This record gives sequence, structure tokens and C-alpha cells, in this order.
Amino acid sequence: TVSDNTGIPLPGVSVLVKGTKTATQTDFDGKYSIKAAPNQVLVFSYIGMKAQEVSASSTTVNTKLKDDSVELESVVVTALGVKKSARALGYATQEVKAADITRANNNSLAGALQGKLAGVSITPSSGAPGASSQIIIRGARSFTGNNTPLYVIDGMPVASQPDFGTGNGVTGSDIANRAVDIDPNEIESINVLKGQAASALYGLRATNGVILITTKSGKNLAQSGKPTITFNTSTSFETISKKPSTQNEYAQGTNGKFDPNSSMNWGPKISELPNDATYGGNVANALNGGTLRPGLYYVPQRAKAGLDPWVAPRAYDNIGDFFKTGFTINNTLNVAQSTEKTNYSFGIGNSKQDGIIPETGMSRYTAKAVVDTKLSNEWKTGFSFNYVQTKINKSTAANDGAIVGVFGAPRSYDLKGIGYASPTDPYDQIYYRPSVFNNPYWAAKNNEFSEKTNRIYGNTYAQYSPVISEDGSQKLTVKYQVGLDSWTTNYRDLFEFGNKLDLTGKSSRINLYGTTNDVINSLLTVNYNLNITNDLNLNVLVGNEYNHQNTKNYDEVGTAFNFGGWPTIANARTVTATEFRRQTRTVGFFSNMELSYKNMLFLSGTIRKDIASNMPRGNRDFVYPSASLGFVVTELEGLKGGSVVSYAKLRGSIAEVGQAGNFVGNFYTTPSYSGGFWSGDPIQYPLGGVSSFVPNNVQYDANLKPQNTKSYELGVDLKFFNNRVALDYTFSKQNSTNQIFNVPLAGSTGAAAFVTNGGKMRNDVHELSLFVNPVRTADFNWTFNVNYSQIDSYVEALANGVDNIFLGGFTTPQLRASVGDRFPVIYGTGYARDANNNIIVNAQGLPMADGKLKVLGEVAPKFTLGGSTQFTYKRVSLGAVVDWKNGGKMYSGSNNLMNFYGVDARTSDRASQFVYPGVKQDGTPNDIVRGGAADPNGAQQLQAALNGIAESAVFDASFVKLRE
Repeated sequence: TVSDNTGIPLPGVSVLVKGTKTATQTDFDGKYSIKAAPNQVLVFSYIGMKAQEVSASSTTVNTKLKDDSVELESVVVTALGVKKSARALGYATQEVKAADITRANNNSLAGALQGKLAGVSITPSSGAPGASSQIIIRGARSFTGNNTPLYVIDGMPVASQPDFGTGNGVTGSDIANRAVDIDPNEIESINVLKGQAASALYGLRATNGVILITTKSGKNLAQSGKPTITFNTSTSFETISKKPSTQNEYAQGTNGKFDPNSSMNWGPKISELPNDATYGGNVANALNGGTLRPGLYYVPQRAKAGLDPWVAPRAYDNIGDFFKTGFTINNTLNVAQSTEKTNYSFGIGNSKQDGIIPETGMSRYTAKAVVDTKLSNEWKTGFSFNYVQTKINKSTAANDGAIVGVFGAPRSYDLKGIGYASPTDPYDQIYYRPSVFNNPYWAAKNNEFSEKTNRIYGNTYAQYSPVISEDGSQKLTVKYQVGLDSWTTNYRDLFEFGNKLDLTGKSSRINLYGTTNDVINSLLTVNYNLNITNDLNLNVLVGNEYNHQNTKNYDEVGTAFNFGGWPTIANARTVTATEFRRQTRTVGFFSNMELSYKNMLFLSGTIRKDIASNMPRGNRDFVYPSASLGFVVTELEGLKGGSVVSYAKLRGSIAEVGQAGNFVGNFYTTPSYSGGFWSGDPIQYPLGGVSSFVPNNVQYDANLKPQNTKSYELGVDLKFFNNRVALDYTFSKQNSTNQIFNVPLAGSTGAAAFVTNGGKMRNDVHELSLFVNPVRTADFNWTFNVNYSQIDSYVEALANGVDNIFLGGFTTPQLRASVGDRFPVIYGTGYARDANNNIIVNAQGLPMADGKLKVLGEVAPKFTLGGSTQFTYKRVSLGAVVDWKNGGKMYSGSNNLMNFYGVDARTSDRASQFVYPGVKQDGTPNDIVRGGAADPNGAQQLQAALNGIAESAVFDASFVKLRE
């Protein structure tokens, strides 16, 4: 039996007969069996423990492995794949292991990381399959540019952003970011480099931090000479987490009168529908021909569907009927092996996810190979190869959102039961609205928003480590690595013939677009290590990096199908196409020098010069430095080996990193005359064989400079009671200047915007991580982690004369960056208020809008807190992850519309009188009574007034969620 120094059995300990290839591993109870001669020696090795050699002189050999203090402090992967002891770092990093990523069967990397990192904000756009997500480390640094960290997989920087941005659009569907291609099941560990000092060696691309991903390679397996075959399968089920509450008493219509073609739900009581003069069965009318149908009423949409149009009134669960139970199935097969000279890992996997919205889903197929081999004592080589194919079927959002018709459906209308299309014409929709919006079931069946990606990425390397000193005081390592990240994504956005209930075909449309990208990354590093004395060590790294990207985009648009059933661009009456090609290149030269004293004091400095082709000529090269200092206090005499304070380190860093713009010289483009009263392009070129070009309406500053971020960081790492309790705290400040964004121009200039530098942003960040292992015995182990983040980002300045800039959204509300406010803010129409902040009402006693756009709330939370716990008893474990976001505001268009339409439960009381709280325009308290028998439409008029005030739909965005 093999155990630790407390007697707890150790599973997975490598047991090797020294000088042979005979090896095995201990089982879950720390037991093992191996053949060895009495004169041979057994070598026991385990991560975090000191290796031990024991003679095989008896038939039973028990041993205890002692903790290796250096190992226990952990070795982390840092910039450029360099592995360092955590104690040597003067900046904050945070690691997440494979078990924490895959435990809950989340096939989204962003989703798997939620609640597990301090200082990292993770915001998924939705819970739909393949939905885009935003990961931001220590707050945003750019108003309108890239705030995404750099992803590095096995040493290869890879793309993680969306191929196309939705910009400030409010139509169409979400676009997945390329991080969706990463299979969490193939990840061994993730290390997040949070500050600029940690990521400075990566240069321009790493201004937002770095996410270093190490995939499974077989390296940590026991060197038994036998392959390890692992097959994992997991299944999970998803349902809508929370449905809005609805009123169930009132029917479709307005002003108390039933109207089967109205989108509103302000009609009579549902129980009174049989008494309606036009559609009721209790009274003689044209629809029943004088033959009464007691207790029933007439629904014209049922007649169009070929169903009996006379039904008994009731409220329908349209929301519950629409959403279904989704599922996710993950399968992975891996073959790995570790020998004395070679380790490898080959794996294939597939993930299938069926969404909770009909016709949505994602499938992902992956294949990977990682091989490392030692050719000799001096030469080492290896490669990493990954292939992934991702297919995503999406639902529409915002103005095209399918669920708008579900949440807003009148309570008396049977959305699912009536059907969505005429039995004689599948493109003739059946719906409670006569135009503009689609029946959500018809849209799910006929409209298509899909994307398909084929991607390969990986790298190969050769490493030379000659012996340059006999005593090992000097070490030299030369490594060259070259990698490729290549992908093609094709998108298909289809509005089929019959879209928006338009049988002329003019509202139908198809958009085929896509991108092909090839990124080549070359990296040469030379690392020299010198033990100057027994106490003083010097490490110097110099290198060169070359990154080249070829991009080709295409965009084909076909409008107005001739007929339904052939949803291809060949069926469109008008077709236009564009193509875009570009190459960008960045060349970097860098160096890092580190000094360590007595394994206690660590000083590090880096410098990097980047030359970027996507900046103006004469302004393409930039230099960025960083410095960090770490001091391990517990290495001082008198503090070593303390039973209470096991480890204590102080650290600090200062760094500067930039972010390049995307400079484009002035060029010409085809004019567009859409907008205003036109729903499409009234004039499309070529016109009669004649093309037309005008100067592009966005101009670029010829003296454009990169955005610059200076960061300062201070922190402390503490461990208590033999590492049973660990506490890490970091405060960082980041000042981002020379922001790159579009400054609006007057129409008289002939252009709409000017891309230039301007503006400042400041981030103040507090991070706290706590780990506690309160119980640890031979059979039972209990741990919990807490991650606290407080990120305050402030807009300190914009361009001269500009107080705020538009980031996206509607006319009202929208998102903006506003000087003096936290970033970003919700802008929109607010309540008209007096000097005492009282809401002003009009002559009808209803709230008034103030007539101008203003700040309605800050989006960012006050703080976030993620917590996880894990109980393990022998081979059974139970765990949970909780995520708490406190503060921040959100605008809910769904809530606003459900109130406006009269569907929400808050609109159920329509008989009571009310006085809206506020003051009249003369300043006196409002005493105007609305509602009641004398004013039956008061509640509807109130919601109509609130619908024009965006502030009424701004809510506190705080939540506590059980993530896993």
C-alpha cells in the first residue's frame, strides 16, 4: 500500500522497477502488485510528492510519500507556455482543472467556467445551443473594440471572437464566437493570465488578458508502457428555468371588446366571449346564422385551419406549450500512453445538443492528436493537431424574435392547437396578427438561421537543450514552434416565402455569407538559466513571433422569392454579392529577464516590440514593458515551517500593453439608399448595366495610434494550517487611453464617422479567492471555493465635444458609453420628474416621458460572488456551483411588451381604481382617479403610457443561480 504522510491511501501512484520498463499504478485504495526481483529497486512517484526509492527485498512493500513543498505550491503554465512555480510569479493567475470544467456536462467552455474565476465576467447571450458568450477579464478596456482575451491552446494562439459582429443591429440572430469550437472534455487545465504583466509577452493581442488551455496529452499518466483507453458519455436535460406569470382572465382585443386579429389582450373577460355580439354563440349573429351555440364563440383562425371554429373559451398555456425539454449528449473516446521517452493522446468526440426552442440545436465533432517525444538527451519534438466541425441551428432575436409572439400571445388564443399554416398553402400563415410578425411555429419550421464551421488548428515544435555546464549551473533551451489555425464558416439566414404573412414574396429574403481564415503563427524562443550562486538564479528569455492572417469574406443577398418551397438564392428576384479579402501581419520581438534570490525574492521584467500591418504607415511599431516583484515572506527565518501560516507571499506588478486598431485606407463602395420610409434598397446596382461607387462614409485617421493600457497590481497569497485554507487577494488599476472609436461627423463633411483616437477609461478591480478543505480523511473529503469580484469601469473622457457614444440598441433604449459614468450605461426615455424626483403626470393622471434620452442605469453589477463545494466519499461525489450577481440594471423588452399587450399577471386587476403616484404639472400631488366602472380602459391606457417610457422596463439585474 502507498499512502501520504498522514496515512491516507494514494490512488494513481506510479510504481516503476528501476532500470526497466516494468511499471504499474496503485488502485483507488493505494494498493498495487508488480513483479520484481529481491535485488531490484522500486521507484514510487506522484504529483505533489517527493519520489521515493525502496528495495524490493520482501513480498510486501508499503511506503509513505512525503509532500514536496515546491510541488504543493503548484506549477502553472505562463506566457509562451513557460512553466513556473506559482511562488515565482509577481502577478495574479488562476487555474481551473479538468474535473471542475467537465463535472456538470456543460459543452460550452464559457458556461463551464461560470462562478469559478475571480475577476472574470462571463456573460452568455442566451441559453440556446451554440449561443455566443462574452468573457471579459478585469473589465472592458475598449468602448467599441475588442474586449475578448487571447486564447492559447497548447501554445498556439487561436481565434475566439465571432467571425461577424451583430454590431448595433436589432434583427436577425445571434452569431456564435469561435470559442464554441473548443471541446471542454479535451481540456486538462486552464490558466487565466489576468493582468497585463502576466500577458505582456504576447504583445498587442493580449491587452485583454490570456486564457491558456492545455489539452490532454498523456504526459501525466504512469510510465507503465501500456495504453490507457478512456470512454466517457454523459447526458443532461434542459428546461426553461423560469416562465413569466400571466393573467388568465381577459381575452384578446382592445378597450374591452373582442378582436380576433388584434395583438392586444385588453378585450372582455374570457368567460364573456360567448356573449360577444359578433363572435359569440350565445347571441344570434351572422357567424352562427341565428342558430345559437351556447357557451361557445367563433375563432376565424380555426376556420382557416380546417378546424371546428366554435370552441369553449379558456386560457391557454402558450408559453409552456412552445418550449420543450432540451437535451445534451457528450461522447469522447481517448487513447493515451506515457513511456520513458514518448507520450501521446489521440481522441475523438461528439456533442449533440437539442435546444428548448423548436428546431434549434448544435452538433460538434472533434478529433485530436497530441504527441511529444524525446529523441535524445538534447532533442525533443512533438505536435498537436485538432479538427472540429460545428453545426448550429438558431432562433431569431430582437425585432425578429420568435418568442415575442409566444410571450405576447393573447391568453384566449390557442397558439399551438390551431396550427400555423393553411392546409392548402403551407406558406399562408395562420396567426392572431395579420401582418409584420411571424407565427413562431411557422418561423421555426420555415425560416432558417444556421452556421457550419470546419476548423483545424495545431502546431509542431522542435526543442534543443544542449549540456553547457557539467554541474548543471547553466541551462540553455532553444525552441521553435510553428502553428496553423484555419477555418471556414458558412452562414445561412433565410426568411422563406410567406415571411411576415406576405404572400407577394417581397418580405422573403436569403443571405448567404461566410469567411475563410488562415492564421500562421511562428515562435522562436531561446531560454538561458544560470545559477549565479546557490542563492541567486538568473533566467533570460528572448524570442521572435510572426503572425500572419489571410481573410476572405463573401456576402450574397437574394430578395423577394418567386414562390415558396425552393429557399435558394436562385429563387430570388434580385441578387447582389460582395467579396472582401485582407491580409494582416504582426511581427514581435520580446525578452524576459528574471532574478530569484533564495527561492524567496523574485524580480521579473519583460519588453516587447510589435510591428502591426493593420495600422497606418509610419505608425506601426510599438514597445511595451512590464515588471513584477514577488516576495515569499514565509521563507524568512523564524517563519519557515509555521503550523498556522503555511505560506505567505506579497506581489506587485506594473505593465503597459496596447491594442491595434483596424486601419483601412480610404476606399469606394456601392451606394445604398435604404432607410427612412424604405423597407429595403429602392435602387440596387448595377442598374441597367451601370455600376456606381461613392467614397466610403467612414474615414480613418492617418495618424491612428494603438489603444494603450497601463496597469498596476498589488496582491497577497496566504495559506494556513498546512494548506487546508488558502486566501488570495488582488487589487489592480488599469488606465486605458487613446481609445479607438467612431466619432460622429456632420453630414456637411461628406462622411458619417471618423475613426480616431480619443477618450480614457479606468478600471478598478478587487479580486478575492478563498479555498477551504475543512475535512480530509482516508474515505471522506470536503472542499469549498469562493471567488469574489468587484469591477468598476469608468469612462473618464471621450473625444473633444463628445459626451457619450452609441454602442447598440434601439432608438430607446440603447447602450452608451457616457463620460463620468460606469461602463456601459442604459440610455433611453425616462419619467418626467420634478426637482424632488417625483414623477410628473399629465392631465389624464398618467406618467409623462421627459422627452429626452438620459442615463437609466448602469449595466455592470456592484460585485459578483461564485462559490463551489465538493463532497467525496470513496468513489461517490456530490457538488454544487452557485453564482451571485449583485446590482446592475437591465432593460426587459419582454416585460414591457407583456404589460403593454395586457398579458402579464401585473395587468390582471382591471376593475379597481388607482391613483398613479406622482405630482401634477403644477407640483401638487396627483389625485386623479383612474380605472373602475366609470373608466374601464384606465389600466390599458396606463400601460400604453408606460410603453413609451423605457425607464418603466428597467429592472434590477441581481440574481443568485445554482449553476451546477
